[in-house]
Amino acid sequence: MITPTLGAVLFGLIFLVWEIAVWFPGVKALRSNALTYLGELLPYVLCWGIGALTVMVVGGAVGLIGDGALWGLNTFGDGVLIYGVGGKSGAAPGSTGAPLTEGGLFMTVLVLAAFIARRKRGATASKWRGWLSGIGMGLSGGVARYAAVPLASAVNAAGFWLTGAWS
Repeated sequence: MITPTLGAVLFGLIFLVWEIAVWFPGVKALRSNALTYLGELLPYVLCWGIGALTVMVVGGAVGLIGDGALWGLNTFGDGVLIYGVGGKSGAAPGSTGAPLTEGGLFMTVLVLAAFIARRKRGATASKWRGWLSGIGMGLSGGVARYAAVPLASAVNAAGFWLTGAWS
């Protein structure tokens, strides 16, 4: 299990800022038809959640993929902080993992299968930015408290309901 560094959180936020910059239609457009424009962010938000779930899995092939992606974000983000702007990096405050039960792991596999099946439909760059942003930010302290913990609880509850697997 790899612990996120400030570099991974930096890249998670870079992908979030990038998505908002690409998406932002302008204040006038948002005032006239906010629901339509906000709906365009839904694929990104869903993929962010899938990325956060990916990094919460601690074993198997999915855990290996999540750890590898988090390692890459840590490495590149730390490089940007240290060599790009002369800053310092270190472990980001937060969690090293979220407790997914057997039912939660079951649901995570189903969600990842849907993500992989739909990867070629629509704005794929936005979906990959969302997935990587979720991996980079999913275990950081502020984000985990308000997004990742409820997300883990939701997939655990759904998995318990669907399979009856409680652990």
